[in-house]
Amino acid sequence: MINGFYTDFAYFPVGPGKNYSIPVTGKFHGKAGDEGLFVNSLDSRMDYDSIFEVVKESVRYVTGKARSGIGLALSDLPSTLGAYWQVGGNYIVMNENLVRAMLKLSGSEREFNSFIYMILAHEYIHSLGYIDEMEAREMTAKVARAAFGEKHHAARMSAGDVWNMYPQLKYAGSGNGSSLRIVSKFDSSATSYIA
Repeated sequence: MINGFYTDFAYFPVGPGKNYSIPVTGKFHGKAGDEGLFVNSLDSRMDYDSIFEVVKESVRYVTGKARSGIGLALSDLPSTLGAYWQVGGNYIVMNENLVRAMLKLSGSEREFNSFIYMILAHEYIHSLGYIDEMEAREMTAKVARAAFGEKHHAARMSAGDVWNMYPQLKYAGSGNGSSLRIVSKFDSSATSYIA
């Protein structure tokens, strides 16, 4: 806990996964075989809202659980903290310094989007009631393996320690969370409006 906020984001291996055969009703479909049904869903340029749609669909695919009304804010957090979600809250707060650093380190759209996916999926899973950190880490890895296949960037990042995979992130810049920027278009599929 930092200032009353539940904080996390240190990943470590959770062991090999197994195959999950849960029917998919969403719009993200890939190839059959060793790759998951969502394998190509992070391959193009995407915004936070689009990546979060993949998060929600893939989490629902594995757990059968979903919720709406989540917001996203970006902040200058310490370099060892990727994001946090306050228990009972409606916002995921993500480390903007790490996002900028990963944008420079990524070799492809898939790699960068997988990083954002991993952060958002972990915090979204917390918001679905997986409060225990170990349980949330294991579920994030399970979802990513089932959705993308074990060789996909999202699955590898979710099952490993991202700071060991990308040691440069430790030097991404560190803040104290004093600045906060709300992302205006986020979880838009859950928002209705009158035109």
